[in-house]
Amino acid sequence: MQNNKERGVLYSAVVLLLISGLVACIVAFVNGITAPVIQKNTEESIRQSINLIFDGNAGYEDITAVCQSEGKLNGAEGVASVYRVTSGTGGEDSYCILSKAVGYGGDVELLVGFSCDGVISGVKVLSASGETPGIGQQITEEEFLARFGGLSSNAVGTAIDGISGATVSSTAAVKAVNGACIAINNLLGLNEEAAQ
Repeated sequence: MQNNKERGVLYSAVVLLLISGLVACIVAFVNGITAPVIQKNTEESIRQSINLIFDGNAGYEDITAVCQSEGKLNGAEGVASVYRVTSGTGGEDSYCILSKAVGYGGDVELLVGFSCDGVISGVKVLSASGETPGIGQQITEEEFLARFGGLSSNAVGTAIDGISGATVSSTAAVKAVNGACIAINNLLGLNEEAAQ
């Protein structure tokens, strides 16, 4: 009797192990198929947002690795990527910084454009799907994002009014922009100029 019970437990354990292994293989297979598609969609979203911020640009390049190795992202909380945007008219390069902060229902991810002197050219929301519909989602509207335009990277933090009822969402957006401002100040040496 005891022997049959032990075999039953062993059989159940083996079956569970096989099912778990099969599920893990299926998840890995699906991830292998969807990860490149997700990456491609993310890159396309970034490209479109850069084109909206800097209409007529001649292209852009990801300079995140260089910025990290030179310590330009130190203290820039939430900054994930930095792009140098080439002017389509032969002028000076501009920059776009991908930054994120935790909002009400997940990460709020923004792309912040800066002119070569650290002035915000525009802000586009890449992701804020977890924010409350109708209230928190207002951070994706142009009326809110336009408040950042024309501000110096040295004076952003308190210059933006939140959205009534969407404190967490608007605070996250401001925090993400502030992280981008720290990164651009480091990159352009604006902190050093202010200290002199």
